[in-house]
Amino acid sequence: MASILTMGARMFRTRSPERDANTDLDRFMTVRRSIAAAIESATRERDGLQQRVDVYYAQATSLLDNSPEFGERNEDDEGAIRQAEESAAAATRRIRQISEHIDQLDKMLSDVDEVLTGTP
Repeated sequence: MASILTMGARMFRTRSPERDANTDLDRFMTVRRSIAAAIESATRERDGLQQRVDVYYAQATSLLDNSPEFGERNEDDEGAIRQAEESAAAATRRIRQISEHIDQLDKMLSDVDEVLTGTP
């Protein structure tokens, strides 16, 4: 056992502090890039859904404007209006969820940036 400990400095060496700092920076930058990519993806999804919501409401408005009053509309028109409203409501709920996720991801990104810059 004593011979293992007396083999000299080649047995155990540490890296330079600069190399350790670069390794740490690389790890945090990997996390930062992943979070930024998730934010970008979520933002695209949210914006696409918002466009679809706008289309759904435009469809419902058009159907309402071009059809008789409630009770006088045929079942197909009522069904189309109801479907457009339901789709818009579902998309609006999802938009809220995605917006919450983006807020959480923004907070995570801010936390990582604080570590990278060393400022709270």
